[in-house]
Amino acid sequence: MPRKLTALLSLALVTACTAAPPSQGIYDPDEAANRKVHNFNKALDRNLVAPVARGYGKTVPLRADRAISNLASHLAIPGEVVNSALQLNFKDVTINTIRFATNTVFGLGGLFDFATAAGMKQDVDTDFGKTLAVYGVPEGRYLEVPIYGPRTERETYGIVVDFFLDPVGNLLPSSARKVTFPLYVVDKVGDRNEYDDAINGILYESEDSYATARSIYLQNRRFSIGGTVDLDNLEDPYAN
Repeated sequence: MPRKLTALLSLALVTACTAAPPSQGIYDPDEAANRKVHNFNKALDRNLVAPVARGYGKTVPLRADRAISNLASHLAIPGEVVNSALQLNFKDVTINTIRFATNTVFGLGGLFDFATAAGMKQDVDTDFGKTLAVYGVPEGRYLEVPIYGPRTERETYGIVVDFFLDPVGNLLPSSARKVTFPLYVVDKVGDRNEYDDAINGILYESEDSYATARSIYLQNRRFSIGGTVDLDNLEDPYAN
């Protein structure tokens, strides 16, 4: 393991282990600062991201958008395989490895999702934040990260480690690596267009967009990790 990655992993584990104990409630001691970042992200979305996404939706054919999404998902699978292996979840390793090989060969390098068309199981979405959760690292405080948006402290460390853990990014030649980040950005622009109504409902139609985004994010993230959410201890952003 590269020395830089080892240092990042150690920092993530040590720092996260000193955070608040696991809880199904809201741990947001930096709410004032988070709200400022949320307002920045909201203004960025209103003035740049949303208009670009709508323009993208009007000009890019649906078939091309789907191919971009397929390729972005395809390139993410090797990193998911690594995390599944670290989680000792070899069933998911097998599923993702077979899907990656199938779509690489029969899906023109991942442009087409041949595996799903052939009836194979969906790829298992995971990341290093989930790997940390498997090893008992608490989620820590809630964070609103510039550009990235809602995150937990544990997931934020996971993003950094995933960047250095990415097998595709480390194996591809430098010329090819220059394509992967723009591809990721374009895919996210497509997602912003696809989920336009839902995102607008959260950011611009709710009484408190910060509390709404925080509640929805934590519920979804906790469910994706553990499969259950204690709704009784989560705030209701729509309550009076």
